[in-house]
Amino acid sequence: MKYTFSCADIGMNCGFEIINAGSEEELLEMLKTHAKMDHGITSIPPELIDKIKKAIRKSGKYSFSCADIGMNCGFEIIGASSEDELLQQLSIHARMSHKMNNIPQDTINAIKQKIKVS
Repeated sequence: MKYTFSCADIGMNCGFEIINAGSEEELLEMLKTHAKMDHGITSIPPELIDKIKKAIRKSGKYSFSCADIGMNCGFEIIGASSEDELLQQLSIHARMSHKMNNIPQDTINAIKQKIKVS
């Protein structure tokens, strides 16, 4: 999985971005260096770190199987380009195959924990 972030994503008037970092930790270390060198920030406050983490985009191929959450169903999604795309496809499957108009929030939370990204 690769990690991407842009200062503009959190409302900063800054063109800096990190594309395809190998881990969230690597991205944060690069961002700390940028903050110090370009903005004079020697310590990023915890609330800003939280905001940054929420804005980090993960890229890769997303996959999920209904069996991952204990459903007796052979359905799986392989190669979705984002979590949103995967959840949209899963919503269609839930509606068509399981007669579910809405997926309960606790089930969505369980699904999100089982999504694989490669």
